[in-house]
Amino acid sequence: MIDASDLMLATLHGRPFSDPDWLFELKYDGFRCLIVKAGEDVKLWSRNGNLFNGSFPDVVAAVSEVPGDFVWDAELTVDDDTGRSDFDRLRQRAVTKTPKNVRAAAKADPARLYIFDALSIGSADLRELPLTERKLYLRDSFDNTGTLIYASGIEEEGRLVFEHVQELGLEGMIAKRMDSAYQRGRSRDWLKIKDQNYGRPAALGWGRK
Repeated sequence: MIDASDLMLATLHGRPFSDPDWLFELKYDGFRCLIVKAGEDVKLWSRNGNLFNGSFPDVVAAVSEVPGDFVWDAELTVDDDTGRSDFDRLRQRAVTKTPKNVRAAAKADPARLYIFDALSIGSADLRELPLTERKLYLRDSFDNTGTLIYASGIEEEGRLVFEHVQELGLEGMIAKRMDSAYQRGRSRDWLKIKDQNYGRPAALGWGRK
């Protein structure tokens, strides 16, 4: 059985780079989330093995609409009014527990799930497949909605992606070797590259709250 202890983790890397063997994804400022669907049962697990279901029923409902059984790797976020991930709003939703307040929070600050990997589909364990093949399974599993978003990534052009990260005021990017299997624990096949200016007031006049 796949659980949160099986998550693959990125290694911190200093500089952006471009390479035809690598895929580059935006890094969202949210909670890492393992999504497990078996029949009508949906579980949203945090990286530490805690359940998010009670605080994020809107996400559970969206996942429930996807046919079949699967295990996904994703980032759970709440966006601000400009479309950037807002960690403070996300954290506030996570600590909201009473049903009435949860419903109000879901309406005021709807969550999004950026889904970037598929560990299994039905009875097939995909973890030994290359990342590019796992992405194909994932891409064909669901239609993008306001809640569920397929995080496709961009091949080769890491420096260009990082320029966009800086322009948009995002936290950073994740570089992934395209032929890599999904490995438990920290790996250098996934590299985390942060914008060192993230969270500081910038020329555009914004900053992390």
